Amino acid sequence: MGCSQCPTELTLTLFGKQDMSYFNTHTSARWHQKLYKGLMAGGVLVSCSAQAETIAAKNNTSAPKAAKEHLEVVGVRQPRRLDQTGTSGQFVTGTQLRQKQVWETNDLARVLPGVQIQNSGSFLFPAITVRGITSAQDLYHPATTFYVDDVPVLPINAMQSLIGIESVQLLRGPQAALYGQSAEGGVIDIATRQPGPRAHASFEAGAESRYGYHVTGTADGSLIKDWLYGSIALTSQEQQGNVSNPSTGSRRLGGFESRGGRATLRLAPTDQPWELAFAVDGSCSYGSQDVYVGFNNLRDRKIASVVPGTPDPRLSRCGHDESLHGAYHFDGWKLSVIASWQDSDISRSFPYYSYVSTQPEQWSANTQELRFGTEGKHRFFDVVTGFYHQTTYQDRTSQTAAYVPSYIPYPLTASHNRAETVALYGNAYWHILKNLDLGLGGRLSRDMSSIAFNSTYGGQTLYAGNKSRNQNMSLGNVSLDYEALPGWHLHGRVSQGYKPAGFNYAPTSIADATSYNPERELSYEIGTVYRHKKFFVRVGYFYNHLQNEQVYVGPAGYQTIASAARAHASGVEGEIQWEFRPGWIIGADGNRTISKFDSFNDGAGNNYAGLRMPYVPEFMAAGHLSTRFQTGFGRIEPGLDLRVTGPQYFDIANQLKQPTYTQLDLRTTWSFGSRYEVMVYANNVTDKLYRTYAFTGPAGNVAQISFGRTVGFNLKVAIGDNSK
Repeated sequence: MGCSQCPTELTLTLFGKQDMSYFNTHTSARWHQKLYKGLMAGGVLVSCSAQAETIAAKNNTSAPKAAKEHLEVVGVRQPRRLDQTGTSGQFVTGTQLRQKQVWETNDLARVLPGVQIQNSGSFLFPAITVRGITSAQDLYHPATTFYVDDVPVLPINAMQSLIGIESVQLLRGPQAALYGQSAEGGVIDIATRQPGPRAHASFEAGAESRYGYHVTGTADGSLIKDWLYGSIALTSQEQQGNVSNPSTGSRRLGGFESRGGRATLRLAPTDQPWELAFAVDGSCSYGSQDVYVGFNNLRDRKIASVVPGTPDPRLSRCGHDESLHGAYHFDGWKLSVIASWQDSDISRSFPYYSYVSTQPEQWSANTQELRFGTEGKHRFFDVVTGFYHQTTYQDRTSQTAAYVPSYIPYPLTASHNRAETVALYGNAYWHILKNLDLGLGGRLSRDMSSIAFNSTYGGQTLYAGNKSRNQNMSLGNVSLDYEALPGWHLHGRVSQGYKPAGFNYAPTSIADATSYNPERELSYEIGTVYRHKKFFVRVGYFYNHLQNEQVYVGPAGYQTIASAARAHASGVEGEIQWEFRPGWIIGADGNRTISKFDSFNDGAGNNYAGLRMPYVPEFMAAGHLSTRFQTGFGRIEPGLDLRVTGPQYFDIANQLKQPTYTQLDLRTTWSFGSRYEVMVYANNVTDKLYRTYAFTGPAGNVAQISFGRTVGFNLKVAIGDNSK
C-alpha cells in the first residue's frame, strides 16, 4: 500500500509545523530539527506498515483483554512476581497512566502510592520522596533513580514527557543488587512499548485549563515480516503556569512547553534466539521556571522575588539519547547487553530581586551494562547478575549580575565535574520449600569523581579548585518470602543502599574543593500481601537509618554539600482494593512517616537534631472509586480520587511549613470498542493552592506553588492491535 493511502492522523505531519522559530533561534536545538524530520519520515513508513497489516488482519482481530494488574506482574530485572520478591513494589500499565492523566513523570505520584514528586524551583530538579528518603537534600544526585528501557536517566532529565509507555514499575527501598546505578531510595522503572509483529498506531490530543494542550502520535509494526520491526512516537505539549510578573506584566508564568520524539528499530528473526534493538530519543523543554510568590501570599499569584526592571525567568533543556540493546536466550537463561549515550544542554536565566543569574550547563553520559539471568519457571532458583559502567560529565558556568538600576557583572564561576562508576551486582532466590523463598544479593562498586573549577573577575582568579575522590563500596541484602496460605504472602527484607562520595555540582566557594563522604543507608522492612479473586490488600512497616547524610549547608546562594547528618525514617504503609460489585472498584492507600535528624551540625554552631527532615510529609492518604458500565453507545467509566497530604517542612530548621492539604480529582471516560476513547477530567477540583518548594530570601520567605484547578479533555484513536 502506498503512503498516499495512509490516514492523515498516522502521518503526524502536524509536528513539522509547530513553532520552528524555536529551532531557528536556539542553536542547541538545531540537532532536534533534523531529528524531527527523520522521525516524521520514519513515522510515515511505520504507520503505513501498521495500517497495511491492520487491514490484512481485519477479520482476525479481537478486542484486547485487560491486563491483570496484580496477578500477572513480573519483576523487570528478574522473573519474579512483585509479591514474591521480598520487597514492596507497584506496577502500573500504560492504560492506567492515561486514565489518571499522567502525561509526564512529574504526574506519577497520582498512581504510585507513597511517592511525592515536586519541582525544586524548576523541572531540572525534582524533589522525590519515598519512605522518608528524599532527593531534596542534593538536587543533582536524587536518592530515587529513574530508568527508561533499562537505561538510567540523567538526573536533570528525570522530569520528562511519557510517550508510548507500556508500564511503570516502582521498587521501594535500596535496589543496589538489582540495578547498576545507585538507587538508595528506590527505582522508578519505565518501559516503552517495543515494536513487534502486531501492527498498532494511535493518536491522542487534548486541551486543558490555562491554554494547555498535549498531542501524541505512536505507530509500530513489522517492516520486514518475521525479521525487522519499527516504532515511532512523537509528542508536543504545553502547560502554562498561574503566576504573573508585576515587573514585566507577563502572565501565566511557571509553566513549560515540551516536544519530543523516539524511534526504535528491532531486529528479531522469528527462528533465532537473539535480538537487537536501536533507539534514538530527542526532546526540548522550555518555559518560565524559577518563579516564586510570597510565602504567605499564595492567592496573589505574583512573583515576589523580583524588582521592577528585571526580566522574566527563562529555562530551556534540549537533549538526545541513543541506546543499543541486545539479548540472547538459551536453555532458560538470558544474556542482555545495553549501551547508551545521553547528551543534554541547559540554558537558564532568572531574576533574583535586583539581580539576574545565568547558569548554563552541558551534560553527557555513556553507560554500558552486561546482565545475565534466568528466565522461565519451574526451577529451584532464580538469579540475575550484572556488570555496570557509567561515566557522567557536567560543565557549568554561573554568573550573577546586578541588573537594576544598572548592569554590573559579578564574578564568573566555571566548573567541570566527572563521575564514573564500575559495579558488579547480583541477586538470587532459592525456593527452599514450595511456599518459602530466600533471597540474597550483593554489590561491589568503585566510584570515582573529580571537580575542577575557578572563579574570575576582571581577569583575576578569585578562587580555584581541582580535586578527585575515589572509593570502594560493598553492599548486601537478604529477604524472605513465605506464602502462609494461597494468595497470602509474608515478607521481610534487610538491605543496604548508598549515594557515592563526590563534589558539589554548583560550586560557589573554595569550600567546594572538599568532597563529601558516601551516604549509607540500612533499611528494614516487613510486610504482607493478600489477594483473593477481586480483593487485594498490602500492609508494611519500614525503618531506614542514614549515616553521613549529604545535605546543603550555608546561606542561600552560597551553599555547599557536607556529610553533616545522621537521620532515620520509619513508618507504616498500606493499600487496599476491592471490586465489591461487578464493575465497581473501591480502593485506598496511605502511609505515616516519621523522618528526623538524629544529629546535624552545620559547622556554624547550629544543631538540628530532633527536627524533621524537609520534603517528607507526615502522612499521605488517598481514596479511589471507579466503575464501568456498558451502554448502547459504548462503555462509560467514571472515577474519582481524593488525596490528602500531611504537613511537611521545606527547611532543615523547620520554619517553613506547608500544612495539610486535600485534592479531589474527577474523570469520566467513554470508549467505543477498542478504537475510540474520549475522556473529560477535572483535577484539583477545589482549586487548592499549596506550596511545593520554599526558601528564605533576602527580603523574606518565598515559595513555589501548585497549578490549581485543571479541567480538560482527551481524545484517543487507536488503529490495529492494542495488546502485546
